[in-house]
Amino acid sequence: MKIGYRSLYVTAGVFVCLLISFTACLTTAAAAPSSAFYHKFEPPTLPPVITLFGNTPLYPEPDDSAGASATLTPQDVETVEAEQDWYITPQNGDLGKRWIKIKTTWLGEMWIHLDYERIGTLKPADTNIALIWSAALYSEPLKAALTDVVLSPQTVHCNAIFITPGGGSAYRIETSWLGDQWLVSPNYILLDMEILNHEMTLPTETLRMEDWDTVHRIQSPSEAHFIPPQTVFALEKTVNGEYHVRTEDGNTFWINPAYAQPVGAQEIDETIALSKNTLVHLVPTASHPIFGALTAQKVKAFQQWDAPDGTRWYRIHSWNGDLWILPDH
Repeated sequence: MKIGYRSLYVTAGVFVCLLISFTACLTTAAAAPSSAFYHKFEPPTLPPVITLFGNTPLYPEPDDSAGASATLTPQDVETVEAEQDWYITPQNGDLGKRWIKIKTTWLGEMWIHLDYERIGTLKPADTNIALIWSAALYSEPLKAALTDVVLSPQTVHCNAIFITPGGGSAYRIETSWLGDQWLVSPNYILLDMEILNHEMTLPTETLRMEDWDTVHRIQSPSEAHFIPPQTVFALEKTVNGEYHVRTEDGNTFWINPAYAQPVGAQEIDETIALSKNTLVHLVPTASHPIFGALTAQKVKAFQQWDAPDGTRWYRIHSWNGDLWILPDH
């Protein structure tokens, strides 16, 4: 009996040791982050040049209690260094100012005490910005400089961009009654719009979009609304090829020539045998949207279109509407 108990104790001891060892392995594995998910934080680099928008006091040391030695007028200045953690967004109780050492031509290296939001560089620009939503105007590229003016959706000209080390941007735009004003972190804009102002012919049925990106939100063919061939007035164009247009009756909306029925489609009455699952497309000239797939079967086609790459597309009447297929692909 004593031997039996001893064997039991030894077995239990071994089990406990193994359990402790296994638990330690799990703890170590959990404590060590995977390199696939762990990224070392890299603070932003202090801009080599920053733009001063107002008169800025100069100090020999990062201490404003002794008073300023001189004052700089608005200009670009070359930076040397900054206080530790200058890049951290101000928190509660933080005055939001940061000490930055700069170079001057007559006093050598001096310190300035800047609001966190004023640390950045002004870059000249010559581009048009479409305001998709209403946007507030600011007198400076600072959230604290909010005015009571709000612009309705429209396209404006931008002549400069203020870029902060954290990647934020403010856009200086031209207005006819207030002069230059700022858009600070606007909600919904399109950059680099091309102003057109000319007539545009739509040779086939074309998808009408209420917004420039409507096609990306279409969930079913019933949500796609095509307008008949016509001539419209093209107002502007995005970098991705969407056009903001106006019809003769004054309605404005968006189109993209890629989302139109193809030019040169021929009327047919053929039965097409599908040998495998076949994707169903809204139009053959764009890779999306796609509305499911047809299984191997025979379908009736009423139009065909030969694409420039030599493939032949067929338009069919489906339970989901009139859509396009590309058999055997």
